[in-house]
Amino acid sequence: MKLKSIVISLVFFSTITLSAQKKDIRLNFGFQVNMPERFFNMEIGTFNEKNAGFGFHLMPVWNYTERLSFGINMEYACVTEDYVTDVIDCAHILSFSPTINYYFTNWKIRPFVGFGTGIYHLTYYEPAILFGVHPLVGFSFFDYLNLSLEYNKFFGNLNIKPENEFGNYYVAIKASFSVGVMRSEKQKQEKE
Repeated sequence: MKLKSIVISLVFFSTITLSAQKKDIRLNFGFQVNMPERFFNMEIGTFNEKNAGFGFHLMPVWNYTERLSFGINMEYACVTEDYVTDVIDCAHILSFSPTINYYFTNWKIRPFVGFGTGIYHLTYYEPAILFGVHPLVGFSFFDYLNLSLEYNKFFGNLNIKPENEFGNYYVAIKASFSVGVMRSEKQKQEKE
């Protein structure tokens, strides 16, 4: 029994050590909490959860340089409506958007800004597919944990009755874990 636990521990720690090496191509995945609109608009009641919710995301990232990265953000978000109607209590949103991030430093804790643009698919709404943008700011901790604040805004008129139940946006606080997948050819050549 002890030998089995020692072998499992060695495999676990060697896997962490191998994945801890700096790699250009990474996979970010995590969860998000959407902030209610009442945080930004004092006229909305205390218990109104309009535009609140949760979500999950997956984002393959290519670190082009130490300060510049490109990614494809794939995200699911459940965003609540205003409490006036019971027809749809949560808008299910799938998004696919190319994203670029700029890191200000090469330190272990690195602040960054980013911008993405892409398509948003809203279930139970017409039109179902809309164009949108998402600027973001955040911090990367040791290149393995990213915390960010994202504003997701999509453009177009949704056919919702009563009107103005959903604000065509949501603000998300995201936590992403990052795993190194592989080295790029550029990084292999620099190492040699």
